Amino acid sequence: VKPNVLGVSERSIVDEHLNWTEHIQNQKQREMEAVKQDLLKKMTDLDLKEVRRLWAAHESYYNPKAVTKKLIESSLAYLKVSLLEEVSTRKYEAIMNAVQKGQPLSEHSRPGPLQLVIATTWRSGSTFLEELLASHPAVYNHYEPLMQFDLHQVRDGGDALKAQKLVHDLLSCSYNSESEYMKKAKEIRDMFQRNTRIWKVCKTEEWGEGLCYNDSFLKQACKLFPWSTMKLVRLRLNLLEPVLQDASLNVKVIYLVRDPRGVMNSRSATVQWCKTADCNDPALLCQDMDSDLTAAIKLKNKYPQQIYILRYEDLALNPINKTHELLDYLKFELDSNIEEFLKSHTTTNYDKPWSTKRESSTRVTYWSTKLSAPRLKEIQDSCVAVMKKFGYLTVNSTKEVTSVNKILAPVNLMEYTVT
Repeated sequence: VKPNVLGVSERSIVDEHLNWTEHIQNQKQREMEAVKQDLLKKMTDLDLKEVRRLWAAHESYYNPKAVTKKLIESSLAYLKVSLLEEVSTRKYEAIMNAVQKGQPLSEHSRPGPLQLVIATTWRSGSTFLEELLASHPAVYNHYEPLMQFDLHQVRDGGDALKAQKLVHDLLSCSYNSESEYMKKAKEIRDMFQRNTRIWKVCKTEEWGEGLCYNDSFLKQACKLFPWSTMKLVRLRLNLLEPVLQDASLNVKVIYLVRDPRGVMNSRSATVQWCKTADCNDPALLCQDMDSDLTAAIKLKNKYPQQIYILRYEDLALNPINKTHELLDYLKFELDSNIEEFLKSHTTTNYDKPWSTKRESSTRVTYWSTKLSAPRLKEIQDSCVAVMKKFGYLTVNSTKEVTSVNKILAPVNLMEYTVT
């Protein structure tokens, strides 16, 4: 076998390559050492106040008491700038002027404070409506503040008084870090995470999540926004009269109702938590629907322009026109974000229980593909009277549901009067 011997020229090439490789490695080591020394120098020169600020931010995670006045001031300043960026390309001159001056929006500078309350029950399409309204860039969102009442409907008694006070406090931007509401919000993070513009500030490393549970921050942040939304699925409609009476709050209520067959199917087929009578008994659901409709009509007569009655099916079947009609009634800004939300959430079929990205029209008759014959009979027998009031047509079998017209009659709920 011929030995593998390199010639002189070949050895020179190899040596040159090895020398070049060693040179590159040495150069990289020098560069890394320079970076290391630079970092050490910066750490040595770091201002002690900055160290304290960073430590305070670290301590503020899940600890509202550790949030300092300076952290609150800096986070509010960031929030003002963020709000300004959101509205700068729109015609919100009053907001822009107030934010540019570094001041909260006062009663005089803000464009007519408006609070929109969605009153409904579980699995009635309220998440879609809430996200639709909250997509507006100048909206502060109170997401399901009555979680502390679990899977029970608040109708009267001590719970009613407690719930009414909490709703009024939140609509007044009044917070208490030690309240039952705040304790529940720490357990169920969705309650604050759904308030996306506030949570965007709290989730940053600079300020920490404890900021969102600090009552001083929340009071001031809440007052920055000219509009707010609140979704209530546990409070019956008649109990909202106190906030309608308070002219300073400027509350408008959207009473959202859905076909009880669709509601009960959604509660049983898509979630596992619906175990209480208030949640799984169709008779209780339809009793609440009946009393809510009576309350809605009375409140509409007493507080004109503050009550809007909306069928989920009408919104699902004609989302663009119905949204325009709703916002026009509420005197609420139609923003490009809302239009984009409608476009993206009514044409995509993403069939998960908490998703709002579905082809809305398919949801109207979806229950007919899932409900058993005994369950259909139970719901309709319990709800036939109130279904008629809302324009929901009964069927003998799910096989009869060949189109929307078989289950839904046209009705103008806004023209109803108490009989």
